[in-house]
Amino acid sequence: MQIRVLASISIFVVGAAHADSTGDASAEIAKCTGIADSAARLKCFDAAAPGAVGAFPAQPAAEAPGRDGFGFSPPQAATKVEDFGKPPPPPEITQITATVIELARTARGRSIFILDNGQVWRQLEGDDADVQDPRPGKTMKVAIETGFLGNYDLTIEGRNALIRVRRVK
Repeated sequence: MQIRVLASISIFVVGAAHADSTGDASAEIAKCTGIADSAARLKCFDAAAPGAVGAFPAQPAAEAPGRDGFGFSPPQAATKVEDFGKPPPPPEITQITATVIELARTARGRSIFILDNGQVWRQLEGDDADVQDPRPGKTMKVAIETGFLGNYDLTIEGRNALIRVRRVK
């Protein structure tokens, strides 16, 4: 497990190299990834880590998403060493409800939901749920909630189907 984490970190570090000090730190860490012996590789990472401290610029804190940001939430990164590995705090909004003002289709037949709040959600290609057009004169009310592993699930009021969606606008 440590090897995978360290390899992932090193790949990220190598991709983020922009300045000379950043390039030096990432080069040192990149050398470690090619070492086959786990004990030697760990020793290499331990030696390279002090040079990486402060070499990479801190990322600005993202604003807390409101209702308009629902569906566009970027993954939360730890900002303090003691927070690394802890689960992120729960998002402020985990579900929205809205009325569909227009139901469109993609060329492949996937549904596009245009909501009364201005948001546009699209059914995922891998989702095979069949979405029926609402009856004439009837409104389609939907609820969209955060699903498993950062996905979003849409349910239509009065129907049992769960539709996996992503926000387009």
